[in-house]
Amino acid sequence: MTKTAIKLTALIAASVSALTLASGMAAAGEVTWWTPNFNEARAQKLKTAFEAAHPDITLNLEITTTNGLPQRILTTLMSGSAPDIIDVQSPWVNGYAEADLVQPLGDVIEDKDDFVKAALDYVTYDGELYAIPYRIETMAVIYNRGDFTAAGLDPDSPPKTWDELTQTARTLTGDGKFGFAITGGGEVGNTLYRSLPFIWMNGGTIVSDDLTKATVNEPAAVEAVEYWTNFYKDGSSPSSTLENDGTANRRLFIADTVSMYQSGQFDLASIQQENPDIDIGVMMTPHPEGKDTSGILAGWSFVIPKDAGNPEDAKTLIRFLTETENMGNYTDTFPARKSAMDMERFNTPLLQVYKDMLPYARPLPIHKNWVQITQAYFDGIQRILLGQQTAQESMDLAAQDIQALLDQ
Repeated sequence: MTKTAIKLTALIAASVSALTLASGMAAAGEVTWWTPNFNEARAQKLKTAFEAAHPDITLNLEITTTNGLPQRILTTLMSGSAPDIIDVQSPWVNGYAEADLVQPLGDVIEDKDDFVKAALDYVTYDGELYAIPYRIETMAVIYNRGDFTAAGLDPDSPPKTWDELTQTARTLTGDGKFGFAITGGGEVGNTLYRSLPFIWMNGGTIVSDDLTKATVNEPAAVEAVEYWTNFYKDGSSPSSTLENDGTANRRLFIADTVSMYQSGQFDLASIQQENPDIDIGVMMTPHPEGKDTSGILAGWSFVIPKDAGNPEDAKTLIRFLTETENMGNYTDTFPARKSAMDMERFNTPLLQVYKDMLPYARPLPIHKNWVQITQAYFDGIQRILLGQQTAQESMDLAAQDIQALLDQ
């Protein structure tokens, strides 16, 4: 058993008892819904609307946190005493389906043609739909146009290539300000979603397309990992990088401490509200010379655990949440429903770059051990940032752990 697998097994063993007691099984007429804290305000409004429309169903809302969320969800799904509906990242769904931890949901929606096909494909396993997507997205680079002007750079011509991004980050760094913040802490997905596209656009992968071989230690991947982590090594990323997740980088940007960072459109409203003096720019993620940019087609979906206490009312809730207007109001990126994409809130100038990035976005590999695979990769990134190993040495070790997970 690999070190990654041992850690996950220990986590499950230590947590399952507590989660069994905490989750409980919903009684008839009650539905328990787990949603992440970034959705809390919108979920509370939808809870009120749902209970008004369905007075015979009580909706119990439980707010989760993204840090450690993959492990917590996996643990509760295996506990035999799960909530009725859970918001999960779409790439996690197929692993749950293969392990028989979630229920098929093909009967929940009838108008599948109104959903983005790639979003449905993401949560389809062995020809069966196991989740209902509500959010799709990919990342770009948010930058402070005022910082560009102050440094003598043209804010209307942001960097397009890796070399230009490196030089721009160095130019913007100094006097307590950092040019380009990367992530190194928090929930694993924060780092995966920001660094893996650099591997892809350089022609590398973490695992082979047929999911039989770990490839994260091959030259194209290692070169990209080294490029990405070098922003911390050369001082362009904050000294707190090893602790920083996406939220921390947003706060540093709002505080005028960071000039550029990767994120999704979900950060824009917070920046505008908390520091309206920042002139926000959004650029396509820079790419190697002569190659295309890349991004992860990300998103979130609703699942019903196999052991949910009230699956029928949970399906009623999902149908309500995925109605066009409700879905459009619930997501803070793009909705998975095409008709919701036509809402006015998704047609603003700052969102155009995110729309332009979508054609370059690709789904994550689908593997039953994907959560553990990403943990092994994240551990490798941290070893590099800590200066414990070179990029090649660390990715060699990550490849060993990943290969063992692929061989299971």
